[in-house]
Amino acid sequence: MSQVKYPLAPIAGESLMGLVARVTAENGYPRTGTLLSEAGWVYDNKPTAATTNAEQLPALADILVVPYLQLLHHAHGPEEGSAIIHWFGGRAWQSELRTTIRRYAPASLALSAHHRAIWQLASVPFCPETFQVLRSECHECGATQRWRYANGIATCDQDVCSADLREGQAEFIPHEMRGNLGIYAGLFSHDPDVRAASRSQLPDPISSLEPHDIADLAVKLSPWLNVQLRGKWLTNPDLTMAVISALHDAVTLLRQWPIVPADLLPTPGEGGNWSNKLGHAVKQARIGRSSPRVKALFAMFLHGLQQEQADLSQSPDLTNLPSADEGNEIIGLISAKSAVRVLRETDTIIAKLRAAGVFKLTDVRVHGVVRPFHDPEEIEKLARTKPDRLPLTAVSQSTQLPRYAIAQLMQSGLLAPLTHPYWEARYGVRNTTTQAWAAFEAKIQAKADPAMIDGVPLQIAARAIGGRAKPWAGIFAWLLGPDGRFGLAPEATDLSHQILIPAELIDTLRMLENPLPGAHVEDELSGADASEILNLATNRFLKFVATGRIRRHGKAYLAVDVLQTAAEIIGSVEIGYRMGLPPQSAQKWARKVGLPTIHDAGYCRMSFAKIMKQGAWSA
Repeated sequence: MSQVKYPLAPIAGESLMGLVARVTAENGYPRTGTLLSEAGWVYDNKPTAATTNAEQLPALADILVVPYLQLLHHAHGPEEGSAIIHWFGGRAWQSELRTTIRRYAPASLALSAHHRAIWQLASVPFCPETFQVLRSECHECGATQRWRYANGIATCDQDVCSADLREGQAEFIPHEMRGNLGIYAGLFSHDPDVRAASRSQLPDPISSLEPHDIADLAVKLSPWLNVQLRGKWLTNPDLTMAVISALHDAVTLLRQWPIVPADLLPTPGEGGNWSNKLGHAVKQARIGRSSPRVKALFAMFLHGLQQEQADLSQSPDLTNLPSADEGNEIIGLISAKSAVRVLRETDTIIAKLRAAGVFKLTDVRVHGVVRPFHDPEEIEKLARTKPDRLPLTAVSQSTQLPRYAIAQLMQSGLLAPLTHPYWEARYGVRNTTTQAWAAFEAKIQAKADPAMIDGVPLQIAARAIGGRAKPWAGIFAWLLGPDGRFGLAPEATDLSHQILIPAELIDTLRMLENPLPGAHVEDELSGADASEILNLATNRFLKFVATGRIRRHGKAYLAVDVLQTAAEIIGSVEIGYRMGLPPQSAQKWARKVGLPTIHDAGYCRMSFAKIMKQGAWSA
C-alpha cells in the first residue's frame, strides 16, 4: 500500500490504534480494519495485535508517514522473554493492556478527540485528565466499542448508530479523591517527569520501586482496603467505583508508610486470621505478576498490620511536631499540602513541579517519614503575584503582535517578565504582569508624537521585513529610543495598529536588529506566528503548508522550516516597499520581469536579489 495522502502526527500520550483510527477518518477509509488490511496486515478480530509487532511497525510507519522511532514510542511491544511491555520510555505489565475493547471518557474526548494510551490499562479505570470514569459502550445503541470498525475516535463504531461519544454520560470521581488518584495514574504517564513526580510523593522504600511496581503494590492492597473486592476480579465493571475508592486508600497508605492510618486498619475475619484470607483474595484479584520486591513489601505490610502500630518517629528534634499533613508550620517551613492550598493548585501539579526542581525545598523527618517542606516566603510571593499574572498569549491576542514578538520583549528586558521558574513550568508559556504591561504601554504613550496623525500602522509597516523573523525587540527599542518617531491612531483597537510609522522611516525598520542576540524564536511556532514571519495571509499559508514544505508537530510548526522558507520567498508587499511601489504595482512588475513564484506563496527571493543587484529593472 502507498502512503496515506493526509498523514497526522501522533499526539503526546496517544495510543497507536488511536492514531490509526484518526488517520482512517482523515483519509476517508470506512474503518481501521480496512486501512490495516490494505496495508497487508493479517489479523483475526484483534487488529491491535499487529500494531505491537516490531517486525511490521516499520511498514506501518511508512504508510502513516510517521518516523519509525516516533511510532515505536507509541507502540507497546513486549520485552523479550518477560511479561513486561514498553510504555513511553517506562514499563508496564503486559497483562494490564486491554486491546479488545475501546474505553473512553466523554469529557476528555470533548477536550481533544484522540484516544489516550492510558485508557488501555486495566488498573486505571478513569481518565486522569478529567477524572471521569471510563466507559466502553455507546450511550445511544449500547454497543461495546472496538478497534476493527473504528473510524475516528469520537464516533460510535456501529454504522447504524454513529453517535457522538462526546455527548455520553459517565460518572466523575469526587474532588477529594483526585489528589491520590492523580499520583496513581501519574505512574503510567507518557511524560517521564510526571512519573518521577508521582514517585517523589512516596517515601522509601516505596519510591525506589519502578512506577509499574508501585501501581502493582497499590492493586495488591485494594482487596484488603475494600471488602467488596475480596475474592473478586478487579476488572469487573460492576466494581469500578469500589476499585477507585480502594486505589485512593492504597495511595494514602503508601504515602504514609510505615504508619497505617487507623481508619484503614482492616476488620479481622473469621477466627481473626484475616491475613490468610487477604492472601487468597489478592491471588484471585491480581492484575499482572508481581516482582519479588513488590511481594516482599506486601509481606511486610501483612506482617506489620498484625503488630501493634508503634510510634516510629526517630528524629529527636521533630518527635513532638504535628503531622505534616495538617499543614502546620514546622521550623519556619510549610508542608506540601499547605503549598497546594495557598497556591490553589492540585497535589498532582505541585508534585510535578517539585520533581522538576521548581521550588526551594527542605527535607524534614516527621514521625519517621521524610517529607519535603516549602519556603513560606517563596510560596506566599507566588500566591500574591498569581492574580496579576499576564500570559504571553494574552498579550499577543490583545495587541495583535505575534507571540514571538512578546517573547522578544521579555528576553530583551523591554517588558518585565516573571522570572521564577514556577510560572513557565506551570503554564507552559512566558508570563509578565498586568502592572509591567501597563508600564510598557505608558512608555509608548509618553514617547508618541501627538501631532503625528498620518502614517502606516506598525503591523503593515513591519511587512517590509522579510527573509527572517522580525526583530520586534529591536523595533520597539528603536521606537522608544532617541531616533524613533511614531504617532498613535486613537481609533485603533490594538497596539500593532495604533502605532503609526512615518512612510519615510519604513526602510529603517528593515535595517534593525534585536538588541540582544538571545532574542530569538522558539523551536516551534503557532500558525499565526509562522504566517506573520512569512508575510502570508492565513489562507495562503495553509495552502503552502499543504505542500509539505513546513512540517508540523501537533498544532505547532517547526521554526527551522518556517525560517528556511522565509529565506526563499518574498512577498509583493516587501517588494513594493523595497522598490517604492504599491503592492499591486509590485505584483505587475514581478509578472512583467518573469520573477519565479514558489507554490503561489510568494516570489523567489534569490531571483529578486539578482535582479536588484544587476539593476536591470524599471517600474
